[in-house]
Amino acid sequence: MGAIAWSEMMSVGVPILDADHKTLVGLINNLHRSLGDSEEYATLGSVLQALEEYAGCHFAREERVMEVCRYPSLAAHSRMHRRLSQQVCDLRGGYQRDQTAVRARDCLNFLNKWLIEHICSSDMDYRSWVVGHPDATMAAESVSLAGDSAGKTVLDWRSLRILVVDDNQNFAQVMRTILEGVGVRDIRVASNLDAAKAILCGADCDILVSDWHVAAESGLDLVRWLRLERGQTSMPVLILSGHERIASRDVALEAGASEFMEKPISARGLLICLSRLMRKGGKR
Repeated sequence: MGAIAWSEMMSVGVPILDADHKTLVGLINNLHRSLGDSEEYATLGSVLQALEEYAGCHFAREERVMEVCRYPSLAAHSRMHRRLSQQVCDLRGGYQRDQTAVRARDCLNFLNKWLIEHICSSDMDYRSWVVGHPDATMAAESVSLAGDSAGKTVLDWRSLRILVVDDNQNFAQVMRTILEGVGVRDIRVASNLDAAKAILCGADCDILVSDWHVAAESGLDLVRWLRLERGQTSMPVLILSGHERIASRDVALEAGASEFMEKPISARGLLICLSRLMRKGGKR
């Protein structure tokens, strides 16, 4: 089965819910592109984690919207959400127990069927109740994957300029999908240190996210260059790795990184980490 193309026929009429659906489509397409990749397992783990988190957040958003719009079939729709969430949870649980027991190809048929049937059939049932409802958008925005909450200044994701450095283009695309899902528009990707340095010298960036191992090079060398040769000491830097253990966080921090995360990544964990780093640096 090929990649899914988003169509306006999938729109439910609430922009933030449509954006969620586009993110879910993107994550499933990321999974499709990872087939046969040398780091298929790492990409699969991150995609399954992100799918579980995005699905949970999206379902909560939908249910909040349906509640304020007094959709009469909310209870039945919620039960469907719980079943779908459990199926995705089971897939990720199987991956965590034995990475070799779950392959990307094995997940695609279920995910394609789930997405198309749920969005194009079940979700269309509530469309007429939410389109044009004055409280629908506010209700959807009250639920956030990034950990934003009432009383806290919300980070303006749309204004962020982020550089992702990773030689695995499939994983870089997963990162792009997660970031675009919260509204980031300026995402640059480099597959080697020279390209990353050229971007950092030629354009303003707010945050750098780099893999520890970039082909035969080290992302830590990029951090040292940024801090020592470029004199850029304030830019937050997040180092990712699927090879080092969490004890290596100290090594990354010693090199000048602001934080370290292990792959497979958690989409929610990534967004909360980036939000924390940007707020620490004074970005709003």
